Amino acid sequence: KASEEQLRRLLSGDEEERLLARIRRRGMSGFNVGDAVAETGWTPPALKNVASRLAERGEARWAGTVMIASESLAAAGDAALKAVEAYHGANPLVAGINQEQLRESVGVEMEVFSAALAALTAEKKISIHGELVQAAGRGVVLKDEESAAMQKIEGAFREAGLQVPSVKEVLAGVPVDQARAQKIMTLLLRERVLIKLADELVFHRDSLQQLRQLLAGQKAKGATRFDVAHFKEMTGVSRKYAIPLLEQMDRERVTRRDGNLRVIL
Repeated sequence: KASEEQLRRLLSGDEEERLLARIRRRGMSGFNVGDAVAETGWTPPALKNVASRLAERGEARWAGTVMIASESLAAAGDAALKAVEAYHGANPLVAGINQEQLRESVGVEMEVFSAALAALTAEKKISIHGELVQAAGRGVVLKDEESAAMQKIEGAFREAGLQVPSVKEVLAGVPVDQARAQKIMTLLLRERVLIKLADELVFHRDSLQQLRQLLAGQKAKGATRFDVAHFKEMTGVSRKYAIPLLEQMDRERVTRRDGNLRVIL
């Protein structure tokens, strides 16, 4: 419902006042160009000219093809930040909230949401990592037993080298319930401490780095081509591990498949 001030501006204000009143009336939904042209009767260039003057005055801004009042954008940002902080409180073992989940909780369209996140990022109130949004300076908070579980999981894969145990086997041996163990596992995977090559094949990043160094050493000796049998002999692994490891080296362009052979690049 329009306030008396908004009605006054709509009826007797100048162009900027009239457009700003219409924009403010829509709150966090914003006022898209198509609706604005239809409602005001202005041409798109005339509309953009007036909107640019509002932006110069800091009263409204563009969020993609949507005009939004500065205070409404700030409100969307505040709502997003509160939702992020609430998510951290409820999920201390998760690095951040998924962007789409966050957008739905705030209840705004994508263009407004993106502008709100951009403003929060510029103000250093949040950080964005891929699809995850995290409050600035906020890390995963581990209890003592969770920290011990993380060390045990990481240690199990590091010590196993390239002949890794199953994920199920490792998680069964940690001192926390399976739900928390799985979240800790997900955190290690997200931080690339552990690398998943297949559903039940997870390797420690140090083991993969040692494999790269082994292949580099072979290349330095002039042994630039090898087959699966030779790779199994070099690494001491079975075919179960050899094929996924070789495919990973191919993806990383450490090696290239050439028929039944691999070429070290």
